[in-house]
Amino acid sequence: MTERQIAVRWKVSLKTLRRWRLDNEGPLWHKLFHHVRYHEADILEFERQSAQHWMAM
Repeated sequence: MTERQIAVRWKVSLKTLRRWRLDNEGPLWHKLFHHVRYHEADILEFERQSAQHWMAM
């Protein structure tokens, strides 16, 4: 998945995703040549973990 697809999915800005990468936050990402990509399984796992975190609060 592209960073734009993730930004739309989560309703966050590209700038937010990029800041998360710099801060080592957010889902696992991969660089393919000059493009950042996310595996769908990593996105689903991050969403699952995030949901558990918010439900535990």
